Amino acid sequence: MNKIAVLLTCFNRKKDTLRCLNQLFCLKKEMDVYVVDDNSSDGTSAAILKQFPEVHLIKGNGDLFWNRGMHLAWKHASKRKYDFYLWLNDDVVLYKNCFDEMFACATILNNKGIVSGIIETADNSKIIYGGTDKQRNIIKPNGHLQQVTNMNGNVVLIPSAVFEKLGNLDPTFHHDLGDVDYGYRAQKEGVSVCSTRAVVGSGQVNDLSRMRMKNCTLKERFQKLYSPLGSPPKLNFYFRKRHFGFLNAFSFYAFQLVLNTLPDSLVKFIFRNKYSS
Repeated sequence: MNKIAVLLTCFNRKKDTLRCLNQLFCLKKEMDVYVVDDNSSDGTSAAILKQFPEVHLIKGNGDLFWNRGMHLAWKHASKRKYDFYLWLNDDVVLYKNCFDEMFACATILNNKGIVSGIIETADNSKIIYGGTDKQRNIIKPNGHLQQVTNMNGNVVLIPSAVFEKLGNLDPTFHHDLGDVDYGYRAQKEGVSVCSTRAVVGSGQVNDLSRMRMKNCTLKERFQKLYSPLGSPPKLNFYFRKRHFGFLNAFSFYAFQLVLNTLPDSLVKFIFRNKYSS
């Protein structure tokens, strides 16, 4: 039987986190769960310890955010021997087919590739996560494995063979880009990154205003841009230089600065609703 480590990080979403853990243990009993609580103030840690004492609870300092929280959870889990690691966001509602589908896909890849679960909206109307292809079109399930270019980290199954080859997430990233970076690193090393053949859960669409916040002062906009929950230009430069080269990184860096300097009216005129909605 496969030994599985499930990795989560959370911050002040006690209801979501507890629901997620309850669902996990209902769907699959044979697993170890590692949760990083990044210094929540809503009683998340106490509730986890009370309701799920079997969970490996790791305390953060409040400055980890998603990527560094997941890095810490993985660091702890990797001290033991597992066959698979499952990344999971606590706002994902897993469907009953989730584990069967993801492990079936892993088997097709001979347990040497990454499986990214396809996630839809709660009303089943739209595919929102899993990954995109080379043209940045979001991948929709078609009953077959499909190659993913840009991977989302909402629910991802990683065999131990891949972890041994690639290692952990890059802690340079705070919140965003760590999952996409891991997918690109995998592809560079010849590791397949594929989406599931079917939808495996539902979730919520994240804040899409990271690139540019509207209806605010210039100072407020740049504070948001450079915050961990924004789209820090230096981290984008680091990511793009690693995967696409210096010119691409420099061009995007300059674009971010110009985009956030322009007034809302001009941005809307030039880009329609892409960065102004």
